[in-house]
Amino acid sequence: MKHIIITGTSRGIGESLANQLIDKNHHLICISRTTNQRIIDLAQERDCRVDYFNYDLTNMGDIDQLFEEIFSPIELNSNDEAIYLINNAAMLTPVSPIERIETDKIIENIHLNLLAPMIITANYLRHTKDMNVDKRILNISSASAKYLLPSQSCYSTGKAGLDSFTKSIDIEQKLATYPAKVVAVYPGMIDTHLQSEIRSVSMDLFPYVHEFIQLSKEGKLQTPEYTAHKLIEILLSEDFGKTVVIETID
Repeated sequence: MKHIIITGTSRGIGESLANQLIDKNHHLICISRTTNQRIIDLAQERDCRVDYFNYDLTNMGDIDQLFEEIFSPIELNSNDEAIYLINNAAMLTPVSPIERIETDKIIENIHLNLLAPMIITANYLRHTKDMNVDKRILNISSASAKYLLPSQSCYSTGKAGLDSFTKSIDIEQKLATYPAKVVAVYPGMIDTHLQSEIRSVSMDLFPYVHEFIQLSKEGKLQTPEYTAHKLIEILLSEDFGKTVVIETID
């Protein structure tokens, strides 16, 4: 049995990841602000155990309690078992020059894109510290961490921080008795809600908006389903963890 924790499963990559990981030998633990009934129904059809937690990950204060609830029913009885974490939940907005962004919007973005994965990872490692099982953490990063554009300072900073955090945890876990492997991945440009958000931003706020609109018109965006498939290949690969930051999934 593989226990797989996935954040941000209400739509987009997170929903596709959950759908493709539905299997009778998997226990899915989904976290999102709203319940995705489609995942629950499909899991029931395929005899896959799923636990769904409605939680707003911008709320830092109760993540510790959330993970107490997540781990309370998990019993690992065999070295053949595994527990994986996919930090997928993210937000692109606000897309604007930094001086035009309200303070609470900056805080919300960094909370979800950086602080939540850090706190979630801390809880995951704390709860699995003494488990001699296959442990893997997959952080969904972005090329925006490396290739910068105007008006995306919040998103790029959060993802760059996530890359550094991933590298740091990799170093720490090499010293652990029962280490977890950790990887950050740049999944590419995907036809998700985040992309539709950026295409709706005015040119005054984001001067590159027309380039993003053109990419969509030309069909150059990956589907969430394709992206999820490639991410799962990475997650389940025998080489997982050898490259800590993967900049392309092609």
